Amino acid sequence: FLFVDAADLKIDEDALKQLPENAVEIVAAAIASLESLEDFTTEAIHQALSDSLVDGLGEKPRNAFGPVRTAISGRRVTPPLFECMEILGKEQSLARLEAFVQSR
Repeated sequence: FLFVDAADLKIDEDALKQLPENAVEIVAAAIASLESLEDFTTEAIHQALSDSLVDGLGEKPRNAFGPVRTAISGRRVTPPLFECMEILGKEQSLARLEAFVQSR
C-alpha cells in the first residue's frame, strides 16, 4: 500500500465493515488537523490527530485512528499508522484521506 497512488488504493471489504458510522466525519477532521502541519513527522502527526480526534471529537483512540488507518492503507491491520503517514508524506496522505471522504 505504500507504493500505490491514492487514486489506485483499494479498500478491503473487511476494513470497511469494521468502521464506525461516523468514519467520514473522523477522516474529515483528520484532514483539517493535518492540512496546517508544517512538520509532517511521526510525532507531529500523532499529536495533531490525537488533539483533533481523541480530544476534539471525544473518540477513543481505536475508533479515532481506525478510519484514518483504513483511508491511508486500505486495510484494518498495518505497520504503525503515523510512521506510514510520514513515509507517504503529507501530499499523499492527504490525497488518500480526501479520496476516502469523497468515495463515501
